[in-house]
Amino acid sequence: FCGSQFWNATETWWTNDPDFTPCFEQTALVWTPCAFYWVFVIFDFYYLKASLDRNIPWNKLNVSKALVNLGLLVITALDLIMALIKKGGDSELPLYDLDVWGPIIKFATFLLVFIFIPLNRKYGVQTTGCQFIFWFLLTVLSIPRCRTEVRLDSERKNTLNSQQPSEQNFSWEEYQFASFFIFFTFTSIMLTLNCFADGLPRQTKYQRGENEIPELSASFLSRITYTWFNKMALKGYRNPLEEKDLWDLRPQDSCSEVMPIFAHHWNQNVR
Repeated sequence: FCGSQFWNATETWWTNDPDFTPCFEQTALVWTPCAFYWVFVIFDFYYLKASLDRNIPWNKLNVSKALVNLGLLVITALDLIMALIKKGGDSELPLYDLDVWGPIIKFATFLLVFIFIPLNRKYGVQTTGCQFIFWFLLTVLSIPRCRTEVRLDSERKNTLNSQQPSEQNFSWEEYQFASFFIFFTFTSIMLTLNCFADGLPRQTKYQRGENEIPELSASFLSRITYTWFNKMALKGYRNPLEEKDLWDLRPQDSCSEVMPIFAHHWNQNVR
């Protein structure tokens, strides 16, 4: 399928210089994040449907996400084209199934993420946990291949130094090296961009004041680490908190929202 063993315990466990096989790095470590997103993308659809806000204006953050994601689509499509040209033509290099299916799976996943960028903007979704976890997994699981590519490139340069200048041509391995590190750079940028929440939506069901609770506009990373609460904790550490220091209650938790639901079920049970 990919021209090498999928798993080799001798290379990974029973050695002083552990490493994964190239096949494992280019399949399991890449397709696991992709599979995660395809399985849990239903939550992104739920966020769109459940959102009470609309129309986030275009800004530096969502435009940057769109451009970097577009760059990933281009480099992934180029991987497929170069594989067909370099290995599918008259070249002596064999064309493996991974050379075709690898870029296709990544392209389909990046396209799905790309579609959600304008949808999240339209439906007022400022942050999504599924996309953050996807980019986090993709970036972290790409690190082992960074080491492999650097080591292979060093060995390749030592080999080329012993050849005549006329014999040195741009090879498939050199293209893979350059392509992967462009890909890794873009995924790292996407992870960084997803650490922040998008701008405030123009249309909201509830009026949003200056003293609103920061959780409403916090990113997914900020919510799971509770960093949005740091300002209040620091203020309470320095001085005793007063009522004026407190944020407004979340509109969803207010009596005007909670009481009708409670009354409906209460009256139903009383009857």
